[in-house]
Amino acid sequence: MISNFKQLIEHRELLFNLISRELKVKYKRSVFGFLWSFANPLVLVAVYSIIAGKVMGMDNALLSYPGYHGKTSFAVFLISGLLAWNYFSNSLVMSVGSLVDSGGLVKKIYFPREIIPFASVLANLVTFGIELSVLFVFLTIFGFYFYPMIPVLILIIIIESFFILGMSLLASYSNVFFRDTKHLLNIMLMIWFWACPIIYPFIKVEQLSTAATHYNLSWVPFVYKLNPMASIILIYQRVLYFVEIPSLKLLAYTGIFSAVFFLISYAFFKKQEEKIAGEI
Repeated sequence: MISNFKQLIEHRELLFNLISRELKVKYKRSVFGFLWSFANPLVLVAVYSIIAGKVMGMDNALLSYPGYHGKTSFAVFLISGLLAWNYFSNSLVMSVGSLVDSGGLVKKIYFPREIIPFASVLANLVTFGIELSVLFVFLTIFGFYFYPMIPVLILIIIIESFFILGMSLLASYSNVFFRDTKHLLNIMLMIWFWACPIIYPFIKVEQLSTAATHYNLSWVPFVYKLNPMASIILIYQRVLYFVEIPSLKLLAYTGIFSAVFFLISYAFFKKQEEKIAGEI
């Protein structure tokens, strides 16, 4: 495993070039280029603040789930989880077909194949960072002074990134041998989205577990948090919406799970790496 990481470091220039290529392709023939990464969170915050928060009354719906100093803002609550989800889903959508799309390069020369899906993920990490910078401005305007939580935010970004890198390895490898993976992934992400507390607060899950008096559903919140993306999004919301230190138990679970998942995925990918060029 250590030798694999050394190889990856030795080919870092190729990784940086592929990341640059991904970003250039994403904004190719675009007049505003990287400005679109700033526009996305701007539009999301504006739309959800006015339409969902005020017109549809979603701010009032969060009265039982107030954020920083009792503030209720559906826009802040939603964006805190949605940007993290977009980083996850966009990375997988881009990486799932990356090995097949780079078949010519894979067949031509040898290099660590994991560099290709990693480049897709890290390119999305750059975009995610830009979107977060816009969110920071709005959080300040709305009075959510999250700055002391930045070290925890950096930690959860690293944790999420390792989970995404592991997923990207499995998705891209699977697509080499089973081309329907790309289509199945879209369906899986659609279902997975609603299994995370993005549109609705986690308190709804807790209320559901206690409302069903005829059934013992006290286990539901615990099982719900076993979903790694649900736990990751809960931590983002705790940091950005509540501006509080997240549960250390939850933070430890997500960190250990993401690290172990990444290492297992990476070990599997490297073991099967030789089959990729022949199959493409």
